[in-house]
Amino acid sequence: MIDYLSNLVARICDRSEQLHNGQTTSWQALREAEQLANHAYIPLLYQYIEQEPDKDKRRAACFIITQLSRNTNDPEVIRFLLDRLRIEQDADMITAIQQDLERGLAIPGYINLEPLLNNTLSLNNNIRRSALLALRGTRHPSVEDWALNLLKRTVNEYDIYYITLLLHKVGTQKSVPALRRLLEYHRQDVKSLAFAAIADIEKEKEAMFYTRCLMRGQLKFEAMEAIYKYADENAIQAVTARITELLSKRRSSARMTIETVKNGFTDLMLGMEFLFRFRTAKSDVKKTFSWITEKRADYLLPEEREWVKKHLVSA
Repeated sequence: MIDYLSNLVARICDRSEQLHNGQTTSWQALREAEQLANHAYIPLLYQYIEQEPDKDKRRAACFIITQLSRNTNDPEVIRFLLDRLRIEQDADMITAIQQDLERGLAIPGYINLEPLLNNTLSLNNNIRRSALLALRGTRHPSVEDWALNLLKRTVNEYDIYYITLLLHKVGTQKSVPALRRLLEYHRQDVKSLAFAAIADIEKEKEAMFYTRCLMRGQLKFEAMEAIYKYADENAIQAVTARITELLSKRRSSARMTIETVKNGFTDLMLGMEFLFRFRTAKSDVKKTFSWITEKRADYLLPEEREWVKKHLVSA
């Protein structure tokens, strides 16, 4: 059993460019590791990692053990990896373990998060930010308080982005005042994350706020997404106005792909999805859809044409 694991580690660490069926040895070994589900491998890998002096081999073994944790639903591996953060001295190794934690199982509330929390204060950028990403895997209330305190202490715009990303995952009503202040931040990605976090915390409660932002042209995609998720028929007029604005001129497909397509949806598609809920009850919605299909079909992007074909033309 240990021979197989040692061989798998060696193949993951293989840096040759020789291809086998179109992939390198390392790529194939990584995909193999992702499928492992033999719980008996876990204690063997604990021992291997503790004894192996080669950093790259320890790194590969940590990757394997993370996959085993996910596939066998064993959260105790998380405790082992957190303990390794206290032991490892190499910045790349620490960052890699934290990246494994980010991709692994949710961190149970009973596990001590001190190694991750401490690493958010590291002078090393990669350690600090990968720790913040890893903390997104826990719902422990102390993480939100920690993140809010970090936000007060830092002026580093990249750290602020990662802290906002963390608050989007763990934030509660307690984080809303800080998130609202970030709506005035100079970086667009931070403002977008803060808006999305507010929406996912406040949900239907702030539907009018999302509508006002859309009407004012503030964070338009994020406002449309929040309306799609949480607003009711009171937002129909604002959404219709935004759709009319979007289709008032032709748009560049390349530019749209970069700027306003998220998770496979443009803001126009989100708006149409929202209006589609009211298509049988609201005459204005029917008129808007008729205008789109009859007057603006040539203005739609390929993804939007497919949406119209599926929802309107074939209906």
